[in-house]
Amino acid sequence: VDPCYNYTSLDEPWRATDSYNYNNNYYHGMCDYNVEWNGWYRLFYNGQNAQMPESCVNYGMCGTYYPLSLNGSHPQLEDGVVTRQVCLSTSGNCCDYRSHPIRVKACPGDYYVY
Repeated sequence: VDPCYNYTSLDEPWRATDSYNYNNNYYHGMCDYNVEWNGWYRLFYNGQNAQMPESCVNYGMCGTYYPLSLNGSHPQLEDGVVTRQVCLSTSGNCCDYRSHPIRVKACPGDYYVY
């Protein structure tokens, strides 16, 4: 099944790169530790297509302590499914930890699935 048409939507506003989630002297960062990552995912922001950032995201953004970014560029339609590393930003390093590789695919309609 083509992942461009068979994915789970991630559309929570706190995932945005400008979401700091710091209120009343208390940082309440979100975490996906309880998500059973399985299958493909598509990002939305305010109902519009969104994509993982390709460059460093500051520590504490995206509604979490350690935001993630793609370590490399997004593929073109003709590339099919590609493999990329994901970087984790810490207070002192833009790519302190590299995750297990993820798969990324460009889809017709100018969006990506991960």
